[in-house]
Amino acid sequence: MINLLRNKAFRGLSLSTFFQVIGISFFNIVLLLMAKNTKMPSFWVSLVSIATVLPGITSIFLGRISGSIRNKTKWVILLTLTQSLFFGLLAILFFTTDQYIAVAILVNLLSDIIGIVISLMKMPIIQNKVSGENQQQAMGLYQSISLIIEPVGQAIGVSYIMATHNYVVGSIINAVTFLISAFILFIHRKYLTYEEKNVEDGDNHKIKIRAVLNLFSDITEVPIFNILLSIILVNALGTSIDGILNLYILDNPTVSPFSFGTTILLINITFVLGSILGSITVNDILKKASIKTLITLAASIIFLLYVVLLLNLNVLLILIAAFSITYITGKVNPKLYALLMKNSDSKSLSIILGVLNSVLTVAAPLGSVILVGGYPIFGKLPILLLSMVVSIAVVILIQKSTGSRLKK
Repeated sequence: MINLLRNKAFRGLSLSTFFQVIGISFFNIVLLLMAKNTKMPSFWVSLVSIATVLPGITSIFLGRISGSIRNKTKWVILLTLTQSLFFGLLAILFFTTDQYIAVAILVNLLSDIIGIVISLMKMPIIQNKVSGENQQQAMGLYQSISLIIEPVGQAIGVSYIMATHNYVVGSIINAVTFLISAFILFIHRKYLTYEEKNVEDGDNHKIKIRAVLNLFSDITEVPIFNILLSIILVNALGTSIDGILNLYILDNPTVSPFSFGTTILLINITFVLGSILGSITVNDILKKASIKTLITLAASIIFLLYVVLLLNLNVLLILIAAFSITYITGKVNPKLYALLMKNSDSKSLSIILGVLNSVLTVAAPLGSVILVGGYPIFGKLPILLLSMVVSIAVVILIQKSTGSRLKK
């Protein structure tokens, strides 16, 4: 970890991302509160929710754009400045009226799309500036920035709006965070530049996508259909756990000696600690575990968690299972990113990470809508049994090591 902290390129990228995450998380919650206070809150809140998810779904296309951009350092700085400019212009609009909710949603949507392009362009820089043996820990630390800072930015946003109801200063604060991010990148620019690898694109766009998907299959040692479906399912399960536990504790208060609020707080703290420790800890018992093994373990412990819920066992077992799940899943992305960095060129890296981002974005609402949404409608038993079946399906899919690559 000391080597990473001494790495000026990684330090600059991480610090700039720190301020970017504050800005994004701060304004996302401000925008939600703004929508809530309109004359048609249900409509605007729904639109904000859709606009928040939409950029992630388009990542599969943004990855292609990010991979084709030359001089990534220059464009990362310019695009971050563009984000700052967007919110500066929005602040000017809010000086006249705070009724520009549609414009605010559009500005935030464009900023989020630009943010994904920036994020995807930062990955090849890390690939070139961080040595192979440090890349997994680098990605773990990098991933932890969002895990820690997002709730902080949201808390600041909620506190600010509740205290002032001033959207002008809210937009200015967001513009300033992006401006600071761009400034950090600018002063570190000489450490971020690298020689672009000259990789042929080929004549057919589809062949390129197939090639990177086949590379993904080779790295994970799982057929491409199986690995993508497994990732969707395990992330759907993972994103639903929080909501299911909230409803479960509400309906079964006797499993915990604490109040509802305290129990949920303990569970949330356990989630965050597990994710962070899993991300940044490299030399542990799972050091040599493959992606297949990690996903299999995660799905298996999710299955055991729902056994605990079915049997109404003590909250301590819930906390142990929650920590184990997040500790293991916290390792998947850093390990996967490190493997991709070692086995792909910069252009392919951006494309495949765009595909992964889209897959993960699709998975999140699946878990929330089907599992969490179905809990109050169908009850605990059907939803827990369904989740257990999905967990078993993930294990079967991920353990199937034979299959065909995508044909060119």
